[in-house]
Amino acid sequence: MSDVRYYRDLLAQTGRIEAFRRAIAAVVRPGDRVLDVGTGLGTFAFFAADAGAAEVYAVDSDPVIHVARAVARLNGYAERVRCVRGSIPEVDLPERVDVVIFEDFPARLLSGGVVRLLRAVHQVYAAPGARTVPEAAELFVAPVGSDELWEAEIAPFGPSDTAYGIDWSPSREYVANAPLKRAIAPTSLLAAPQSVGRVRFDAPFEGSVVRGRATWRLEDAAVVHGLAYWFDLDLGGGERLSNGPGAEPGSWGHLYLPVDPPLRVDAGGEVHAEISAAPRADGTPGWLAWEVATASERVRGHEFSAAPASLGDLAAASPDGVPSLGRRGATELMVLGLTDGTRSIRDIAREIAAERPDLTQTDAERLVVGVLQDKIQIARGLAAERGER
Repeated sequence: MSDVRYYRDLLAQTGRIEAFRRAIAAVVRPGDRVLDVGTGLGTFAFFAADAGAAEVYAVDSDPVIHVARAVARLNGYAERVRCVRGSIPEVDLPERVDVVIFEDFPARLLSGGVVRLLRAVHQVYAAPGARTVPEAAELFVAPVGSDELWEAEIAPFGPSDTAYGIDWSPSREYVANAPLKRAIAPTSLLAAPQSVGRVRFDAPFEGSVVRGRATWRLEDAAVVHGLAYWFDLDLGGGERLSNGPGAEPGSWGHLYLPVDPPLRVDAGGEVHAEISAAPRADGTPGWLAWEVATASERVRGHEFSAAPASLGDLAAASPDGVPSLGRRGATELMVLGLTDGTRSIRDIAREIAAERPDLTQTDAERLVVGVLQDKIQIARGLAAERGER
């Protein structure tokens, strides 16, 4: 994310920033080598230098790294904080590190991209016994009772799902099975949160399977509209940072897992919940699934059911699928093949126009620029999915 305002806005989260600052001061030892993954403006890298690190590698694939470099020079960090633009694990470092700092988690904490990135960090960059900030995370879940949230996200047209004289009910299943990153008010929690798992980051990462259960007995009658799902961080050095409802807004947020239809619970009744993310073939967490049950009813949600797809779509995405290029794809392939570091955009466009008589030179130039910009955006999107910046 190259919007510098985004990174400046993060600086205003003083509770979060100061908690990391204290943890880094406690974990980093004089003479340590430190890797800050997704450094942004370099905040945590500078804190590591303040803590006595001999060398800090502040790595980010985003152009914001140039701003971090300027801040380092201005504030006297340039000799010990080396700002490196690149992605993990492609970037080369001259040595392995004693401490790894990483906090660019999605709201669910674990995604395939984050797990692959953390594995690569330990395999390629971390010295034996390397410490991490954070050290661990704990996953929490709590039942949510909120008519407003449920109606806004699941049933904006009312129970009949009819608007403009059209029945929209076929679309409802997709929404009801989608984990939503939403602000959940602490007053909407029907019971105290319960832990459904703990993950450590200071060892080669193998904790890719998410699975946990929780049970609550509600004192008052209520309606369960969903689950709130979040994580708290154990930063190290005795520092803990909550990411739950009511905590200081952060870059992570928390998830709302809808329950459709909502479940009614009598006073003194129990609510049971189960969260899971079965592993993919590479051991990384797959689709998020949840189940909520009372004594008489049970509702299941599964992220896969939130993705519109036909059997043809699934077959095309399978390893056995046979892809083919249309006219647009063939032109894009030609553009990329001609982008060899020696031809200008005008030169590439001239060759494209020669193959596509329907395009003028100006049209071809616009097409070339558009194709290359699209590929840059796709590369950034893939980096973000992998947990990189």
